Amino acid sequence: MIRIFLILVTISLLSACKRDNTPDVSGIDADVKILRTENEIFNMREFKDIDNLIKSHPAFYQLYFKEILMFPNDKNQDSIYKNLQMFVKDSLVTDLFEKVKNKYSDMSALKDQTDQMYRYLLYYFPDKTSIPNLYTFISEFGYQIFIFQDDGGKDGIGIGLDMFLHPDINYKMIDPDNTNFSDYITRTWNKDHLVKKIADLHVADIVGEAPGHRLIDQMIQNGKMLYITDLLLPSVHDSIIVEYTGKQLEWCQENELQMWSFFFDQKLFYESNPTKISKYINPSPKSPDMPDEAPGRTANYIGWQIVKTYMERYPSTTVNDLIDLKDSQMIMEKSKYKPKQK
Repeated sequence: MIRIFLILVTISLLSACKRDNTPDVSGIDADVKILRTENEIFNMREFKDIDNLIKSHPAFYQLYFKEILMFPNDKNQDSIYKNLQMFVKDSLVTDLFEKVKNKYSDMSALKDQTDQMYRYLLYYFPDKTSIPNLYTFISEFGYQIFIFQDDGGKDGIGIGLDMFLHPDINYKMIDPDNTNFSDYITRTWNKDHLVKKIADLHVADIVGEAPGHRLIDQMIQNGKMLYITDLLLPSVHDSIIVEYTGKQLEWCQENELQMWSFFFDQKLFYESNPTKISKYINPSPKSPDMPDEAPGRTANYIGWQIVKTYMERYPSTTVNDLIDLKDSQMIMEKSKYKPKQK
């Protein structure tokens, strides 16, 4: 079963350390293998290469041919070969391959960042973490990133690199009527956000669903995920973690009290109507009834600050303890979070 998280995702990864208590994970072994399946497919020359391709990573290629490229007769190697020949000769696919090859010719920096993220994941969640293989591919804008069951029952991660080419591709022009290709979403479909998106997959899996449908439940749960993602990527700028532009993040930092007061005054904390709360927790160009400068998902930002304040107030609480806390109102009340006027 594929657990797909279409990332409704430009700022560089910054190396400045954000905290003084980052654990030393240098002794933890993490060696991620990145398998460039788009190169393997474009380098295929003979029919016999199909058999070697499938045998090398059967779980991924079965998924890729059947679910992503949607080949008919996906178990017939002769049919697969013919379809792949048409696939690699398609002008759109050829153009995408060239763009991917140019942007991702050197994966060494991404591998280093990914290895480091997994060291932190193993540090905080040793019983819930295994090191997956990463499979890059071209999907013709169909899939961005997902977890699947790889060979041997371990996790594998598929990464559609054609969905991480911003700003080289104007995604909005692919399907102007599809809101998933809106500029406020696709501006983060780039190399800077790729490792963060891998972290998101694991964090969402570990943290799970919110304990309720009220805004307070959603914002605290999303705040937990942002808090844990931040732990896994301690050198990454907060704008990457929360997927804001630098200007949007600065606005939130300068207007925390106003946002907090807005949710309180509008009695939104206990609102469960999805229509009323969706844009405060899901990707959106702005937050309704707030100033135009306010980005979407402002409730998640406040939830993150509440969780950080709670963890600072109760330093003996582990991340696993935090995940197990299901009473959102208790977390908010015991955090005693109250932003100051700036």
